[in-house]
Amino acid sequence: MRSLYKLIFITIFIFSFYIIVKGQSFEWQTGVRGFFDNREYDNHYAKSQTIFGTRGFVFTGIKLNPEIEIGAGLDMLYEFGDKLRKDNLEPVLYLHFNKDFVDFYFGSFPRRNLITLPRLLQSDTIQYYRPNCEGLFLKLKKPWGFQSVWIDWTSHQGDTIREVFQIGGTGMIKKDVFFYRHDFIMTHFARPANQLPNDQIRDNGGLYAGAGFDLTPYLFDSITISTGYCFSYDRVRDVSDFSFNHGSLTTLYIELLNVGIRTSIYVGDGQIQMWGDKLYRANYYNRIDVVWYFFRKKNISGSAEFSFHVVDDILDLSQTLKIYATIGGKRTLKPK
Repeated sequence: MRSLYKLIFITIFIFSFYIIVKGQSFEWQTGVRGFFDNREYDNHYAKSQTIFGTRGFVFTGIKLNPEIEIGAGLDMLYEFGDKLRKDNLEPVLYLHFNKDFVDFYFGSFPRRNLITLPRLLQSDTIQYYRPNCEGLFLKLKKPWGFQSVWIDWTSHQGDTIREVFQIGGTGMIKKDVFFYRHDFIMTHFARPANQLPNDQIRDNGGLYAGAGFDLTPYLFDSITISTGYCFSYDRVRDVSDFSFNHGSLTTLYIELLNVGIRTSIYVGDGQIQMWGDKLYRANYYNRIDVVWYFFRKKNISGSAEFSFHVVDDILDLSQTLKIYATIGGKRTLKPK
């Protein structure tokens, strides 16, 4: 019933704005994101699992003027072999302002192409289970770089449900082939309305700051190399003091003829990052990805990825298949 209310509300919202903003630009888009992610792990940091499913979405946007857009839609997850669940139906409803050096979102909006953190800080499974950011996003941009910051309210407080929110951001400076980048995230786990025994407030977060070279204009179809410093902290209030973990992460990516090879090496303290890839809790982690981009069209993209993970001298494997396909249109709503 709750899902039906969401659908009725969004339908009324879209129809109302169609009546109000005739003469403005109207856009629509629908599509699917399919994924097969098979993780064959034999270590004690992360569990073996297969994530197999698809997300379908429908979206409409109305531009009130060249700078302001209002968007609304629905996004739904279906994991194969499971049942359709109402909790997997997510609304998309946001205000978008984009002018000169400012890009601003408020509401529930897709994080795709907006929020991309290293796996160290945020696992790539977030695109499967939480493709939308619920809060706000602000990006200040210049030709030589940008800085973004965002808030994602991931859980509303209930009698037995924690209030959880995240604050994060990404910044980059680029000059010729040289670039510097930093990413950070902070997660706050508050108590439920009715405090449970041994249920304490938790603070968790991390940072990556690195520099490198993008030699794409000169070598291969794409080539980048970077190295940087990693940091994480964790505290359970009234139980433990802050623990701090430090390390380094070096990454090399080469692509030629739609085939890419990415290798990354992490060395340091085991990172305690609640939303990050659990394999970075090891003191040494080497990951090698071989990626084949078999579709790179305007309305469809697809990739197959074969990954090798070396953790504590154990070799693990994973395979990932992703497909993203959309159709859409745009027209002007002319007044009668």
